[in-house]
Amino acid sequence: MSCTIEEVTIPTTKPRLAMHAVLSATAPVQVMLLERTRSGLVNVVAPPFELENSFADDGIAEPDALATILTPGGQTIVGSEDLTPGGSGSGIYRFPLPGDLLERGGSYQLTVITTSGARLTAATSVPDGSAAVFADTRTFDRTGEPIRLSWPASAGARAYLVRIETPFGPRSFFTRDTSVRLAGDLRNVELTSLPHVFIPGFPQAITVSAVDSNFYDWFRTHNDELSGTGLINRVEGGLGVFGSLVRLRFDSVDVVAPQTDPVSGTFDFVGTPEEQVSAPYSRVEVYVESKAARSDQSDVLSGRYARYLHLGDVGCPVCGLLGSRKGRSVQLVFLNDWFARDTVEILDGELRGDTIVGQYRAHGGVGRFVRRR
Repeated sequence: MSCTIEEVTIPTTKPRLAMHAVLSATAPVQVMLLERTRSGLVNVVAPPFELENSFADDGIAEPDALATILTPGGQTIVGSEDLTPGGSGSGIYRFPLPGDLLERGGSYQLTVITTSGARLTAATSVPDGSAAVFADTRTFDRTGEPIRLSWPASAGARAYLVRIETPFGPRSFFTRDTSVRLAGDLRNVELTSLPHVFIPGFPQAITVSAVDSNFYDWFRTHNDELSGTGLINRVEGGLGVFGSLVRLRFDSVDVVAPQTDPVSGTFDFVGTPEEQVSAPYSRVEVYVESKAARSDQSDVLSGRYARYLHLGDVGCPVCGLLGSRKGRSVQLVFLNDWFARDTVEILDGELRGDTIVGQYRAHGGVGRFVRRR
């Protein structure tokens, strides 16, 4: 006897217009993304959208639209598209409205008219609060006391968005309270591998923003990937969000942890004068980020590295480092800036007493780093 699974034909859906715009009190200009969905379903992962990868959700950019914002004072501000001759920037519209001019409690109306005559409208009211422009810096030992943050209540705020930047992607959540406690062993539940949020050796930004109801409802009501149900949408004529936020706190923490393991510490490059001329990196600072759970697994490493700067070099002089250690074998992964997704070099080597010695994959040659006393 066999079982037969019923086959169901899912009807084809038509692409729908979707706008994504959030007025920010700390932005030099306001930005809107305008696209057409491929399937009509929306799968929101985490707020807010990222301009460097605006259409990662496979949307189809909607160019040449007329987009305007009506301010509480009656001024109409026209958005201009980033469209270039090569086609990049299509669907990204910028409005010359500095964040420091946003009126707290004021209502802003966004209207979009496409070349085909489709019309989208939405409105938002900006929450109250003084914008945090500059970061407060601190050192955070993730094995010690947790980070405690507090902020003033914001009139007009539906909730507060807490966002922590990590090399693997942001960890963000909403709260109705005006304080939060962040433990050093916090995990990022938004990622399948559940990495730690705070990574030793990395500078990490923490922001707290007062958000309006549009922002809160849109990002908290994730769509079902098949049915597309559950989304709270307040855009007339299409999908999306037109919200507003005011950043109330901006903290930058340099995350550290005890460096008691032989593979951890600050290691300086050593070599002949000839080797130093061509050496790419002058120093590595290594932490054991996570110990292996079993003997057949590797310890996870993290930290930072410093480059030898030569004439014409661009990029960060100090960048992020990830890696692994199993027994004496060590692998160091040199990142482009502080993002785990972008690797510039890998050193395959081993720990020999107080020295890490290895071979570079891309640059070639030997890397030799001695631990500082």
